[in-house]
Amino acid sequence: MPSSSRQSRSVLLVRAEQPNDEFVDKLIGIGAQVFRCPVMDIAPVVGRPEMQAIKSRILDFDHYQIAIFISKNAARYGLDWLYNYWPMLPDGVRYYAVGQSTAELLREHQLAVETPIGRADSEGLLALPSLQTVSGEKVLIFTGKGGREVLAQTLRQRGAEVDRCELYERCGTVRHADEINHLLQQSQVDIVVAHSGELLQQLFSCVVAGSRHQLQALPVLVPGQRVADMARDLGCREVLEANSALPDDMVSTILEWYSNHG
Repeated sequence: MPSSSRQSRSVLLVRAEQPNDEFVDKLIGIGAQVFRCPVMDIAPVVGRPEMQAIKSRILDFDHYQIAIFISKNAARYGLDWLYNYWPMLPDGVRYYAVGQSTAELLREHQLAVETPIGRADSEGLLALPSLQTVSGEKVLIFTGKGGREVLAQTLRQRGAEVDRCELYERCGTVRHADEINHLLQQSQVDIVVAHSGELLQQLFSCVVAGSRHQLQALPVLVPGQRVADMARDLGCREVLEANSALPDDMVSTILEWYSNHG
């Protein structure tokens, strides 16, 4: 439990810093001290071949029937590219988002978006009834470099023609490793927040052996079942699973934990 010598609510946030971060604002609004220690950086691709590949996909956007956005970063970068070449987006494209927060960002641009309710991952998206029969349809997945292939592979198995539009890359960083280890060793953190399994794995790679037990003993907040399973596989003993990655859902889960722990 938090000691009386420091702020009573303290959260370690390890995702890449974002402009106008609503989640951070809401954490501060509930009186939490937020330790922002990114373990991964997100950057748009800048190589000439990669950018040419993106441009080619964007120019052919009216050839696709389905557009899927993997993350908020995919939505931000993807919309920038699309509006650069398509001031008015073509008709006939069905839009999908893996998570609720990504869907909200797309809806802010007046796009009708379908997203899974119960499970914010590729498996949840693939379970949507409207994606069961896609034979002969062209699908464009807005995503980062690398990552899971289950979405593209499954849609191809269902008969779709699938292309990837890789807009950004994730790079692990250890520049906050000393701070993270110090926070853990000094018991300065109540809850760890990890928005993806990739972030969790990178966080553990930043933690020295002497801090690993402290990290595993802390409650870890994640936005979905797949990430929750990964957290347990990494030895986390208390995993808090929010209904979605939306700031309200994440903060609600944090408040519930504090309420249950005095």
